Amino acid sequence: MDIAMITCSSFPQLSSDDALLLPALATRGITARPLIWNDPAVDWSQPVMSVLRSPWDYHHQRNAFLDWAERVSQLHPLWNPLKLLSWNTHKGYLLDLEHQGISIIPTQLQTQGTTINLATLMQEQNWSEVVIKPAVSASAFETLHVKEETLAQGQQLLERMLATHDMLIQPFFPTVISPGERSLICIDGEITHAVRRQPALAAKQDASILQEALVIAQEDEYRFAQNILAQLPVAPLYARIDIIRDENNRLYLMELELVEPGLWLEFAPHAVERFADAIASKLQ
Repeated sequence: MDIAMITCSSFPQLSSDDALLLPALATRGITARPLIWNDPAVDWSQPVMSVLRSPWDYHHQRNAFLDWAERVSQLHPLWNPLKLLSWNTHKGYLLDLEHQGISIIPTQLQTQGTTINLATLMQEQNWSEVVIKPAVSASAFETLHVKEETLAQGQQLLERMLATHDMLIQPFFPTVISPGERSLICIDGEITHAVRRQPALAAKQDASILQEALVIAQEDEYRFAQNILAQLPVAPLYARIDIIRDENNRLYLMELELVEPGLWLEFAPHAVERFADAIASKLQ
């Protein structure tokens, strides 16, 4: 085995999308095998490289995940690197990017053990609707869209979660439903394709509105995404930049995904080839 493709126990053979990389790597003479990141039976000294793809449970045990990543990094190259993983697994990274001049969805970070009155915050910020989510989360875990009529529910979620988690509070942008969020996919420094999609929370609320489709990114979206990537201390092997426009057509960053983003490789065969080429080049 040359390459470990890192996944979780729910997807022991990778997602169908990520599995497209295996034959592409095989044609380059590279043996790649899915391995579950927290499987105690794995000998991590055997692969010569690990590439994170589907470890979609890390947010339930972030400290253990980062400990694993540190151990593996001492044995062989890990992509994306530990420095990016440590930073990107906590959504406080958004505020770091804002300090670097990136337009992000306005974000209130509430730290574990603190209290906040949600109604007061919404009034002060002139937010009629908000989204509440843990700072360490994925797939809309403990995420709630709060309107005036569900304020009490939102306050209860904050009080319960702040006992053990940092939490984010962000205004809800109606444009996230229509025209929707766009995800720009970057492989080895090149934006290879873009996808229009509904975020996980919207899909949970109404599966019928989830319409993923390949789109052509606009020039300002390319520049916006490239500027975000330029702020990183290490160039990632892969990245997904999730962006949204407000009702005035201004671009905002929703998420920068550097850990285990879905990349919609099935929509872009050329991205599969570029990804495989990039892995091969890093083995040389």
